[in-house]
Amino acid sequence: MVGSPKTLQDLRRVEGAVRVTCRACKAVKQHDLEELIIDRRFRRLSMEWETVRHGMQCHACGANDTRVDGVPFGQEDMARRARRSQALLMNLALAVLDDASRRARDEDVCVPATRLALRVLRPYLPDRELLVTFWIAAETGRGKPHGPALQAMRWIVTKLVDAGHPVWAEFR
Repeated sequence: MVGSPKTLQDLRRVEGAVRVTCRACKAVKQHDLEELIIDRRFRRLSMEWETVRHGMQCHACGANDTRVDGVPFGQEDMARRARRSQALLMNLALAVLDDASRRARDEDVCVPATRLALRVLRPYLPDRELLVTFWIAAETGRGKPHGPALQAMRWIVTKLVDAGHPVWAEFR
């Protein structure tokens, strides 16, 4: 990448991050690029770099007088990498459950892949009630036109979003 990026997606090519420095309180925070993109998409904000540069606020004092920089290869923090890998694992499990919930009307989806996806999601939910509900809906929902497994899947996604987990947009 030569010069300033045009959009936030341009920073993906260099595995970048976004650093916000407050001119008022001198606080510095480096934002994970993927989380920032997900947040801006969810709030329907622009991905244009100039808009991002002028719209970011200080995380400490809330001031708008900030300096926003793209940091190439800014993904060195181990905690950030661990959080990203957990989010990827959770969203892949949701992809398996989404596929199973859509096929549950026509075929048996109570297979080891579904069971493994439910086990992966267990640490992210406050209790196992929704996971058991999904399993029962997948067992008993075969041939039913309304798809109870699909409804259980939506409840799981809603609970994860409410808990603040980074759920991919296609599941929301």
